[in-house]
Amino acid sequence: MVPVVTHIPTDKPYVFITIDDGAVQHPKARELMIDAGVWPSVFLNTKYAEGHKDYFKALPVTVHSHTSNHPNLLGKPYEFQKHEICGNADFLAQDYGKRPTLFRPPFGNYDATTRKAAASCGFKALVNWTAAVNDGRVQFQQGDKLKPGDIVLMHFRTTFVEDFTAFLNRAKQDGLTPVPLEDFLG
Repeated sequence: MVPVVTHIPTDKPYVFITIDDGAVQHPKARELMIDAGVWPSVFLNTKYAEGHKDYFKALPVTVHSHTSNHPNLLGKPYEFQKHEICGNADFLAQDYGKRPTLFRPPFGNYDATTRKAAASCGFKALVNWTAAVNDGRVQFQQGDKLKPGDIVLMHFRTTFVEDFTAFLNRAKQDGLTPVPLEDFLG
């Protein structure tokens, strides 16, 4: 079974931004990332990323897996989960030239079957989160600030600019530096 990671143990003031799905290819995403010097980890679905390779390849990101069709995997049979997880990894390997090493289940929902299927597809870890950004607001699962090692979730949505800016402002307010997740889980 793959390990489940929701927080990175670190004594450094580091925070990790992850961006899911790929539904909206916001035209300002690349510029925002480059201007901020922040290299997110993205977890793409086949259904959203298909046909948009040029957009995602132009971003300063590392691409990881988030299933083919974004189903809730919880309680689904092994073969169904393996097909969703491995199929997405195969697609991403073909389109982006490298097989992803990290997997995020849609909605953060998983079970032991998910962890087994992800391991059989070659993943090193199942990654969830400790905070999320929605509609320009950072939302915490515990407490009222970001802490070193937190993994933050946001999505490719029409509110991308507001969400990414809210994350950057919150990280700065809490004295944290965004760094690539792969530096710790690669």
